[in-house]
Amino acid sequence: MESMVIIKSFLPFRIGLSSSAIYVKLSVGGFVVLINGKEFHYTPNGATSIHVNRTTGEVSNKDAVFVFRHGKEEERISMYELLFCSDFLIYLQAFIKPYSPSKTTPPWDLDELDILFDQLELANIKRSIDKALDERDEATFYSLLKML
Repeated sequence: MESMVIIKSFLPFRIGLSSSAIYVKLSVGGFVVLINGKEFHYTPNGATSIHVNRTTGEVSNKDAVFVFRHGKEEERISMYELLFCSDFLIYLQAFIKPYSPSKTTPPWDLDELDILFDQLELANIKRSIDKALDERDEATFYSLLKML
């Protein structure tokens, strides 16, 4: 009979970063699972962290095996098995989201941004021309006209 695994709590010890991965270091008291109604606590006798690809968001160490204890009883749970627990994925996503690149596009288009900068620059030149006219600065006036 296969064991039913439920995540009771998941609080990593530390989040580490590299250019390509997010490392979720596990804490002894922070990762607790329920297996067939019994509470098992993570111990660092097996894998000690979860590796997530920063670009794809996928767990890269799927072969990792984590060890949990309830008294003298010990259970080994593979990362592969944990990935099928929806609660685990929800907890994991909450911790890695601030370190993952956003999948959404920015609210502006880069071409539109270039057009906006051009418009602002033109408006600035026109204001400078008005100022040169007000101050009767003929040299500045003619040099600004060349910029239009």
